[in-house]
Amino acid sequence: MKVFLNTAYLEEDAALISPLSPGFMYGYGVFETIRVSGKQALFLDQHYTRMVRALSVLGMTCPYQETDLQPIIEKLLELNGVSEGFVKVVCSKPTPKKQVHQEADILILTGTKTYKEEYTTGLKVCLADARRNEFSKIVGIKSMSYTENILEKEAAVKKGFHEALFLNTQGLVAEGCVANIFWVKAREVYTPAAACGILEGTARARVIQQCMELGMPIHEGSYHSEELFDADEIFLTNALMGIMPVSRLEDKLFNPGDYPVTTKLRRSTNF
Repeated sequence: MKVFLNTAYLEEDAALISPLSPGFMYGYGVFETIRVSGKQALFLDQHYTRMVRALSVLGMTCPYQETDLQPIIEKLLELNGVSEGFVKVVCSKPTPKKQVHQEADILILTGTKTYKEEYTTGLKVCLADARRNEFSKIVGIKSMSYTENILEKEAAVKKGFHEALFLNTQGLVAEGCVANIFWVKAREVYTPAAACGILEGTARARVIQQCMELGMPIHEGSYHSEELFDADEIFLTNALMGIMPVSRLEDKLFNPGDYPVTTKLRRSTNF
């Protein structure tokens, strides 16, 4: 696999970043995972805007404008023969000698992970053991400091689930390890507000917008897990899966085949 690092397309094993960089030593950086369909990176503008905002929180800038990044990504997809899958853009804090410019090191790679039958079977979700810290300075950005998410997701998989859901320090519903969460009650849609300690996903934003355009009541607020267990429908969102039905929450089973609101959103939303 070829990757793009800073200014060049390289073989994967030739892409070298200094071990002295804060990005390597501390996970000081951000990333975006972007869905690829038809050899195109979808909604790159939304991902780029979020990445730039996240970098500003960390005191860095992206070395490329969105218009410059587009052809770089397209060429990398062509070099790796990826037409369906994803592209990942990682921006990390560089070594001290580059910090005077505050431009991030940038690494771009591609992959072929996609979802298919899961839209019919749904995903199984459990509650995470850890709590999401809604007061953290980096909770609202897609930070490279992702270890807690990975640990909780791996623990969920070992228990037979696909995803784990964080509650925050107040016991309110927050987010999944790799996804935002929505649920439906009496045909009204609910999702945790940003203040609950979530990363505001690009797919999440599109679902909220689509609900408003379709005239579906949509609520962003603070909710206890009991409300989630009492839902009629539950679905997850992220850039790769789009809208993904949930078939099980802990020991409670749901029937994705009887999800009228989720089905309508999936059919009417361009992901």
